[in-house]
Amino acid sequence: MNNASEVAPTGEKKAKLKYAIIGIIVVILIVAGTGVYFVLSSSPHAKQTLTVNISLSGSELKFYQNTILPEFEKAYPNLTLQFTTESATSVVSTLQSEGTSPTIDVVQQDNGFTGPLVASGLVMPLNPYLSQFEPITGNTSSVPSSYGSIIPAYYHEGMFGSTYYFFPIRGNVQLAYYNQSALTAVGTLKHLVLPQPTNTTNLMIDMEALNSSGYAQPFNMQGHQGASTPTQVFQWMAEFNGNPMAFNTTGDIKALTFLQNMENKGLMSPHYSTGYWGSYKGLASNSYQYIDQWPYITTTMSGLGWNNTTQSSTHNLGINQVFAGPNNDSQFIVGGDVLGIVNHTSNLWAATHYIQFLDSASVQTQLLQNLTWPVVNTAAYNSSAASGLPFKMIQLEEAHGIFRPAVPWMTQWDNYFDSAWAVIMAGGNVTTALNTAHANMYNYLEIYYSSTSYPSEYAAGAIYPTGDYTGPT
Repeated sequence: MNNASEVAPTGEKKAKLKYAIIGIIVVILIVAGTGVYFVLSSSPHAKQTLTVNISLSGSELKFYQNTILPEFEKAYPNLTLQFTTESATSVVSTLQSEGTSPTIDVVQQDNGFTGPLVASGLVMPLNPYLSQFEPITGNTSSVPSSYGSIIPAYYHEGMFGSTYYFFPIRGNVQLAYYNQSALTAVGTLKHLVLPQPTNTTNLMIDMEALNSSGYAQPFNMQGHQGASTPTQVFQWMAEFNGNPMAFNTTGDIKALTFLQNMENKGLMSPHYSTGYWGSYKGLASNSYQYIDQWPYITTTMSGLGWNNTTQSSTHNLGINQVFAGPNNDSQFIVGGDVLGIVNHTSNLWAATHYIQFLDSASVQTQLLQNLTWPVVNTAAYNSSAASGLPFKMIQLEEAHGIFRPAVPWMTQWDNYFDSAWAVIMAGGNVTTALNTAHANMYNYLEIYYSSTSYPSEYAAGAIYPTGDYTGPT
């Protein structure tokens, strides 16, 4: 899931073009940043404005405005690119209110928030236009395959049934960031080498050692609810051999019990209750010593003087895979942003070419290099920019990635999880809270999806993550 699609806590964030079918594709090489990308066919004769809604962190938005925008406009002189920054949820309301006269042409959406756009008929099916994206994936003879291909797993993020409504732009996995200097210092104090916090056992050893040696309440997480908490804990539930979609399998209960124990043992940072996708500065200021976070913070942490390119204990910043479950299972939730074309857009030509542009090898490499994004074009991973430790961890996690199922009610799942989370972290019974969430989810499907197979599938436990998922099915 793209970390930046959620509304941040208060004080942090808040005439139709006819598509020209051209018999011969003119391929023009445009020099752009670190490489080349392809401009397919000619630009429209009349000046057009393409409006794209994005929901990004400050550093990401700055890069889009300062680099992506001018490069796109240079490649397409008759197109003007402008960004709007509505949240992933409010853009749905905006498009619904605008009907057949939308002011937004393209949405760059967190993959966890795509369902409402599809269910409301706000984005168009992309199946008729997939051939327009083939030059980016290296599947046509007009473009050398060396210019990359889309990592196949990411196609699933925008596919509902047999229909593509979205095309991937970036992937996302969470990494573990921690104070390696603190681990080294405490290990020296206790005359032992503390393990890297790569599984539940080692994580607990590290947090207890830190907590008893002057680094109080060292474990932080994205616990303020919203979308951050259900996204993060979804992964942990799977790693405890649960089925997060069901809420209440044995593994789900174990995962939430583990987190409740973190709180009960005094290991959980008080910052967890406000932690979300944008939380990281407390790590640099010693407010806490560990947090799982989206990898865009690698660049921002570096700006604060926290760097790492290896797993050496001589570095102040530790970077590693997110902790595995009790059986050392490693199942990492893969999210990211996808691009959808708004129904009734007057700029279809420009919209399809914007998608081509963003998925090109050159632009993908720039996004990887400048924003530490897990990208979707394989050519970017073949670049020297992807040789550092963070990208080794990213690729390891992608190899064991799980995907949330493409169901239009995923945001409602988030809501029921958040309700259970509030009860659990207030000391409530874990099993009871998760059983209630399961029942509420089933009742919701019975009411709003009674004409579909969702209620019966949910009752049978037949809805579960895809990808490298190993839990109950």
